[in-house]
Amino acid sequence: MRVERAARFPLRFAPQSCGKGRVTKANTMSFTCAIVTPSDAILDTPASYASFEAWDGQQGVASGASAFLTKLGTGVVTVQTDGGASRVFVLDGGFAQMDGSRLTLLTEKAMEASGIDITAAERELADANAKVLGSGDRATTLDERAAIERAQRLARAKIMAAQAARK
Repeated sequence: MRVERAARFPLRFAPQSCGKGRVTKANTMSFTCAIVTPSDAILDTPASYASFEAWDGQQGVASGASAFLTKLGTGVVTVQTDGGASRVFVLDGGFAQMDGSRLTLLTEKAMEASGIDITAAERELADANAKVLGSGDRATTLDERAAIERAQRLARAKIMAAQAARK
């Protein structure tokens, strides 16, 4: 019975290899990764892998990923292009949608890591931290606290992305 079942349901999606289990470049798959803001299309390139900060934690996407729609958090996005190069960006919220073989990251603000001034980002983080310490003598509203935390996350993401781009 077991042999019959295996014959009726063969593995169709096993990776194709060339000798001793090596996957060749010809049979690697990719998807298109796009980063879009209201004013510009920042990136639209074939990619082999992308990772980004979703609202509930880090998420990674490879070719063949199931369709999804999720809310983006504030954080670093790394896109591994087909050529093997990595491009690093900072996104400030938005939405991520995987549809077929296209990942679209729609965000209000996107910055490429190579264009981030690390000194300015460290200053932004110090300013946000000072707001937290300065508000100790008065009660902050939930909206004020959320804005301060968002500024801290964005500044930390800029610092991380700028450091990653320099390596």
